[in-house]
This record gives sequence, structure tokens and C-alpha cells, in this order.
Amino acid sequence: MELTEKDYALWLFNVPGIGNASADKLLCSGLSCRDIYGMKAKELSAILTQKQVKAIEKSRFDWDFDREKKKLQEKGIRFISRIEPDFPEKLKNIHNPPFALYVNGHLPDPGKPSVAIIGARMCSEYGRYAARHFGRGLALSGVQIISGMARGVDGIAQAAALDAGGSTFGVLGCGPDICYPEENRVIYDGIVSSGGIISEYAPGTLPESRNFPVRNRIISALADVVLVVEARKKSGTQITVDTALEQGREVLAVPGRVTDRLSDGCNSIISQGAGIAVDVEDVLDRLRIRPEAGKTAEEEGVFDDEAEDFDPKNPLEPATPRPLSLEELILETVDIIPVSTSYIMDELYRRGVEVSIPMLIGTLMDLTSTGQIAQNGAYYRKISA
Repeated sequence: MELTEKDYALWLFNVPGIGNASADKLLCSGLSCRDIYGMKAKELSAILTQKQVKAIEKSRFDWDFDREKKKLQEKGIRFISRIEPDFPEKLKNIHNPPFALYVNGHLPDPGKPSVAIIGARMCSEYGRYAARHFGRGLALSGVQIISGMARGVDGIAQAAALDAGGSTFGVLGCGPDICYPEENRVIYDGIVSSGGIISEYAPGTLPESRNFPVRNRIISALADVVLVVEARKKSGTQITVDTALEQGREVLAVPGRVTDRLSDGCNSIISQGAGIAVDVEDVLDRLRIRPEAGKTAEEEGVFDDEAEDFDPKNPLEPATPRPLSLEELILETVDIIPVSTSYIMDELYRRGVEVSIPMLIGTLMDLTSTGQIAQNGAYYRKISA
């Protein structure tokens, strides 16, 4: 079998003790991976430590080029090193750039905009709603979604992007052949089909806590904009934000209530100068993308409750707005964040609607039974899409 530079790069990337920095040191000396494979111990000692030299010598003896190549082919995984034209340009000049990537699926299209959506694993209903909203909306606008496929915000945003028919890419802290967490198996399979699973860890590498902060630099580097949906003040999300800022990426955050600890991280980075994202258009503006023409009437706001009804008999004159029913008024009042019955009554009164407590409770029960709102004690919330 004739060996190529790619084969030698795969070997070098898998030598124990030879990390990104050591590989850089060797390659920056003007050597090729093939050259390094053929170097004598004395020549290697001028560049590497004695321990690394011994690791290379041992690896030459143990490594089977044909066997390792077949392993990847059987799993449908590609190995892409930095010396290849397919390697992402966005990753080449960051701090501690990966020497190579393992990819199950394909890499993000460099000609299309990409947004990293990140946030809390144990997110609130507000965070779940926002992750779905931005994941779906950005995917429908042709934006590639980058994330870590973790529980919570990451996986929810990527699932929403898949449901919208978009492309999303998961950067893992384990081998690309391992679905972690296992509960995201459907998401993992969908990403492989419509985007790609990306990792700098070899197939079979189990998830370890130390791997996840390191992989975050790849998530932020592959994105044009990093969007933080929900995060505590001290969390792994902050690591991604820090690397994004170091890499010159723009950071946006979804604001939350000051009483919600899961919004502390977002509110904090906003106070430090991050942009605010309250809707998909805020992100598209930063990407310099204008929403496409031809939106549905609902998307354009024709069916907004504040808009006047259209009279087909007299198109130049708006008809009198249709009065909203009590059910519609209540649905306008409740949100995904639970509110009390007294709050609902106060809001109705503010809009000029007086309703008795028995009538209000009865209507709330009807809306609950039809699945339009959810009840938690004396509090009610809208059920998110």
C-alpha cells in the first residue's frame, strides 16, 4: 500500500504525548509528517523531549497504517489534518489550533454564516423556549448552527434547527463515534445526516470532564457570532464566551429577569458590553443578513392582534377590529414564565376588562384542559411550542 502524507499525519496525531504544540514545533521546522516518521532519535531529540522521542519510536513499531485507515472507513469517519485544503480556515489561527479533526458527516460550509448557540444544561422553561426559537429561526434563515450537543440549551437548539430542515454541527468532547449524552441519540443521528459531528479526539475516546472546556474553543472559532441563551454567572458557558472574545467573535446574549440565577451569566456579559438578542432578527442584523422577502402574513404581523382587520369590500378603509374573547385576552397575558391569577386579573382590568374570579378561574381551567396553558398551583404559564 502506497502511503500518503495524510496517512503519516494520522500516525503523528495519534502518537501519545505529541499534542498540538509539539506537532506545530515539528512542522514549523519545515518537516513533513513523512519526514518526521523517518527521522532518527538523535534528530528528534533536538526538537522534542526524550520521553516524546521514545513515544515516537514505539509508535512506529506498533502502528499499522492499513488497520487504522480501515477503522475510520468502517465507521464512516474522515480524518482531516491542518495540512489539507479541507481543514477549516477559521481554526488555523486561533490559540492552540487543533492539528487535526475527526468528522462524521461534513464540515460547516465556509461560504454560509454560522452561529454558535450555547447555554445551561439544566435550563429553565424560558431557556428551552429561547433555544428552540433561535435554533429554528436562524436555521430557517439559512444560518448554520454550531453547538456542543450537550443537554439543555445546546441540544434543544440543534434539535430545533434539524426540525426546521437546517444544518447543524456538534463539536464533541469525546470521539466522534460516541453519542454523549446518550439521550441525544436522535439529535446525533440527525446531525450526521444534515451536518456533521466534529471532534479532535480519536474514535473510541470516552467523554472526560477535562475535554469539554478545551473543545469550546472550536465551537466559538467555527462561528461568526456566539449566542448565549441562558447561563449561570460561573459556568462552562463563560469559557466559550472568553475564547470567542479572544478570537474576535461577536457575542450576543438573551437577557433574563434579575431574579433568575440562570440568567445571571447572560445579564452579566450584557453589562460587560455583549450585544442583546431578543429575537432572531437581532442575530441576523449582526450577520448582515436581511430577512428574505415573501414571508407569510403571520410572520409579517398581518395577524397581529393590534392590527386592524382587512375589509375586502373596501380595501382602502380598515374595518373595525374584532373584539377579542376572554380566552384570547388571557392567552395574550400569560407567558412562558408562570404568572399568578391576580396578575392576570390586574392585566385584564388594565385593558378595560372586568371579570369575576369564578369566571376567570373557569376560563383558566378550560384553557388548561385544552392544553393551551399549564397550571402550577395558583400560577399559569403558556405552553411553549
